[in-house]
Amino acid sequence: MIIDSHVHRYPEEVINDPEGWGRSLKEDHWVNLVTDRGSRRSIQGWASRERLLADMKSACVKQVVLMGWYWEQEETCRLQNEWHLRWVEEDPERMIGFAAVQPRAGDRAFDDVRRAIDSGLKGIGEIFPAVQGFTMRNQVWIRILEWAQEIGIPVNLHVTEPAGHHYEGKVYGPLSEYECLAKEFSNLKFIFSHWGGGLPFYELNKECRKSLRNVFYDTSASPLLYDHKIFRVVADIVGADRILFGSDYPIRLYPKEEQQPGFLRFAEEVAESGLTEEELFQVFRGNLERLLGDSMSMQTTENTDSGDTAEDKEEL
Repeated sequence: MIIDSHVHRYPEEVINDPEGWGRSLKEDHWVNLVTDRGSRRSIQGWASRERLLADMKSACVKQVVLMGWYWEQEETCRLQNEWHLRWVEEDPERMIGFAAVQPRAGDRAFDDVRRAIDSGLKGIGEIFPAVQGFTMRNQVWIRILEWAQEIGIPVNLHVTEPAGHHYEGKVYGPLSEYECLAKEFSNLKFIFSHWGGGLPFYELNKECRKSLRNVFYDTSASPLLYDHKIFRVVADIVGADRILFGSDYPIRLYPKEEQQPGFLRFAEEVAESGLTEEELFQVFRGNLERLLGDSMSMQTTENTDSGDTAEDKEEL
């Protein structure tokens, strides 16, 4: 059984006119990422509920974490949190929701994210200060992190690799700021997306390793950025117990070969990456269950009891 820790989902009104919807809410960065520009086709894919569930079934993905986006406007964050709460209620055994937040909104931002968590969302993210226009020292952001640490929920941050090719929407945030944040909030469960922008490699430095010990790294968009060898390499550096399988669905991870999004090819690539059976269990499912604790265990018990786990291992 696979649990995808990093998926995005949108309602029909967004899928039907992403540019118009995004422009109306002044979400310019998001619009630039998801829309075609002349001969440049966006890697963004789209999926209805039916398509998402069908793609999950074909790849033995039993649950997904609906990750919030790093919206520029507080109203868009509030709107997405409403979507996530509705979808989790609709498919409680399939969907787990995280909350979006815009700290620049001040006290309203804290109230909004607290309300979303109290209503049933399980974490905060995906957050990207460099795009959302606030610094790591923003006082509302610090307050949110203190609260998340106190109640034991994870926080997901988008992290961009500082080297490599330029691509649409690539915005750099200094890796040292993420390291300092993890060190300051040493009891907070952080998830650094997209392999943490390469931060796992810095854990070969002894001081960095101490600072980042409370950080999990998700694998979202990995085929677009890294060779598949990264799974074995990072597992050897930080341990497979801190890697979370995440796809970034419905992004098209293999845009030159595939026109539609999906989970299967990436899941198969991970299964063949050189990880042991126990490590695959941790990456595909076990680590996220441990990270989310009792709330996650309750949601997965019924699926496990159905006997799907053995079947999933056989298929992958």
